[in-house]
Amino acid sequence: MNKKEEQIQRAKQEDAILVKVLWWIVGAVVLEALLLLLNQVYSHYTNEQIPLALALRSVFTGLAIAMPICFVLLLIWAVSARKSGKHAKLSAVLAVIALALAACSVIIRVFDESGIRLLYVAVPAVAVLALIYYLYQREFFFAAVLSALGLLAVKVMPYRVSFGAITYTYAIVLGVVLVGAVVVFRVMQTAGGKLKLGGRWVEILPKNANYALLYVTCAVVAAVAIAALLLGAVTVLYGVLVAWLLILAVYYTVRLM
Repeated sequence: MNKKEEQIQRAKQEDAILVKVLWWIVGAVVLEALLLLLNQVYSHYTNEQIPLALALRSVFTGLAIAMPICFVLLLIWAVSARKSGKHAKLSAVLAVIALALAACSVIIRVFDESGIRLLYVAVPAVAVLALIYYLYQREFFFAAVLSALGLLAVKVMPYRVSFGAITYTYAIVLGVVLVGAVVVFRVMQTAGGKLKLGGRWVEILPKNANYALLYVTCAVVAAVAIAALLLGAVTVLYGVLVAWLLILAVYYTVRLM
């Protein structure tokens, strides 16, 4: 492949990435607009809108059960489609949409108005993570996901009184994720960025990946989560994770140059 063909191929790849990024942005904007409309009748309703608000609660009770089931079915279809090579892209897109709707339905039904406020932040945060995945190095994406889980911990931990089961379950899950992440990063570090999946070694991170930043990210998230569990949603804890994300953003932006 000559230089001109390489440029054409690279331009096609960049166009494909741009289309995917735009779809994520459009999806986030649409979902955010629907949340704003929902909040007007689900939480801040007038006396005349009480029947509608009650009906919506019944609807979300059903959706909180139906949408996760739809996601599982679509995920099975996506896996089988990928193996067969037919409708792989369509099934994957539908599975992602079902996952987003299932998460929103469950969060809204469990946390009501607090859940909608949480989604106000979670939806654009997921869109930003998608942008990082497509535009930056994969190691930055992993660090950003772990940091986002830490920010969610700061948000969830204060509910240990009213939603104790959910809070402590999330704390346990986060701990397992962080420990698992450290183990996986260590395996990839010793294997040159590769991970054994499906019986074969797959390159996940480049050989020059900075694993020290990934380990530090896990430590920072763990420390912030423990502090949030003990102290509650202290503003400085948000600041610590946001500042660390900004440091990572600057570092990986410089590496792109």
